[in-house]
Amino acid sequence: MLDFTEALTIGLPLVLTPSVLALVFLGSLIGLVVGALPGLTSAMAVAIMIPLTYTLTPQEAFAILLPAYAAGTFGGSIGAILLNIPGTGAAIMTTLDGYPMRLRGEAGRAIGLAAMSSLFGGLVSALFLVAAAPIAARWAIRLGAHEYFAVALFGLAVIAYISPSILKGLLAGALGLLIACVGNDPAGAYPRFTFDQPAMIGGLSFVPVMIGLFGLAEVFSAVERRMTTQEPVRQEITGVIKSFREAATKLTVLIRSTFLGLLIGVMPASGPTIGSVVSYGMEKRVGRNREALGTGAPEGIVASEAANNSGTGGALVPMIALGIPGDAVTAVLIGALLIHGLQPGPALFIERPDLVSSLFIMFILGNILFVIIGLTGLRFILRLLETPQRYLMPVVLAFCIIGAYAAQNSVFDIGVLIVFGVVGYVMRKIALPVAPMVLGFILGPLVEDNLRRALILDDGNPLGFLTRPLSASLLVAIVVLLLSPLLTRWFLGRKMKLEE
Repeated sequence: MLDFTEALTIGLPLVLTPSVLALVFLGSLIGLVVGALPGLTSAMAVAIMIPLTYTLTPQEAFAILLPAYAAGTFGGSIGAILLNIPGTGAAIMTTLDGYPMRLRGEAGRAIGLAAMSSLFGGLVSALFLVAAAPIAARWAIRLGAHEYFAVALFGLAVIAYISPSILKGLLAGALGLLIACVGNDPAGAYPRFTFDQPAMIGGLSFVPVMIGLFGLAEVFSAVERRMTTQEPVRQEITGVIKSFREAATKLTVLIRSTFLGLLIGVMPASGPTIGSVVSYGMEKRVGRNREALGTGAPEGIVASEAANNSGTGGALVPMIALGIPGDAVTAVLIGALLIHGLQPGPALFIERPDLVSSLFIMFILGNILFVIIGLTGLRFILRLLETPQRYLMPVVLAFCIIGAYAAQNSVFDIGVLIVFGVVGYVMRKIALPVAPMVLGFILGPLVEDNLRRALILDDGNPLGFLTRPLSASLLVAIVVLLLSPLLTRWFLGRKMKLEE
């Protein structure tokens, strides 16, 4: 298993080649641009780019995908500050102080604060990933079927809990598990939910499902919004570099927010968006300048951007070490690993330590490059932000169709793309969260396989899950988590009665 020094060195020969370095630059550029454009999320960018990596080696494929993930998270802050429209969900809290600063004529200052905070949070999270992932993988080797089932189920419970409605989150997660059951039963090879379609015997292809939910659904939503033109940013962007030093003076906020982002990001199914919200809420509660938050306070931008970028490295830890996604983007990245014949988890550290090391190095490079590219290409990004969506969305639609077809050279997959594009659009309309469905689809095989193995080992006795400390603890935590709103309501009601 890798130690810290090996994790940063043995992958260098795979990374220090002209093709890989060029792809790292390209991935950072694409992620930054897509993250900045309203409506085009990081998950959508990564899902659409996966088909373009089929002919590449694994290290070349992830040289595009990992930097795009890191850069897309920062890119969302540019749209949040300049247009009051977060390019990604992780930048939602950045709008609260970033846009008021832009209205005061301080757009450059706000972008500089976001860039420095993102760089700090991203690099700390990358180093945390290098240190923590091998330890987590070493621990995961000791896990059995009972523990893996409980960990995967806990991930689904967390994403349901943090959804606007727990019931809707659970429903979406259950739909994802149901979709994962399509195809031959892994134990008995009996076809399930195939509707006599030979193309569905092997299950639904990951790529068209993801592109449909994240890409095509957004195209449909943009059409409904009539794809309006963004208002031009008629403000000189100055003082960006100068504000780097200002961000450095907010060291307490940087450290606190980075730590919170890491802590939440490493929890299965949480990710950068939740980390950003929690960090901003903490700053609102304990920060020195808490009364000014929401009116254009620098601390608000620092808290949000440090947390969401530190959450990216945190979310990659369970993905690489356990094969359990930390958020929607890492769920898509797991699919990319599987497409390239790699099984995330402890075995990857044993079989391909050089590749794991290269992933760490490329993620670090991506976190450095997005700031360099973002600041040097800021004028170009400003012009892109003003591009009418009626020109952008046809390009996105073309990439969606090409990507879905290229997965298996199958026209059937284009049909899958359309179906899940409609499903994703409808889910948005009825406020049913997409992320739990995606995680359910990704974790479905892991949940089913380990549930069956555990029951076989215990002669069909489900109480066997309660005889193992970790699985029992996680199952109890799941019950408490899902019942916590009811327990809180009951406790508050009882307290009010006692006071009366």
